[in-house]
Amino acid sequence: MGKLARIKWLFIGGAFVLLGIVGLFLPILQGILFIVIGIMCLAKGSARVRTQKMRFKKRFPRIGSKLSILEEKARAWREKRRAKKAAKK
Repeated sequence: MGKLARIKWLFIGGAFVLLGIVGLFLPILQGILFIVIGIMCLAKGSARVRTQKMRFKKRFPRIGSKLSILEEKARAWREKRRAKKAAKK
């Protein structure tokens, strides 16, 4: 992954985490959802965040399994979008 792509993922992930923190206090935003998306983006851009995420999943298996389910749903959605774009071309 190039340096620019890494910085992009870190910036996007940080923005989502900040939105998630704001969403924890505002009733109109889904705070947890934005935090999970932000962590996924940060993990894509940083090896340190990726290892911390894995440690978290190992230490808290209940929450880690739910996080894994959410990540799998996000991957399936991304693949579905890619397939639609490929079919349009």
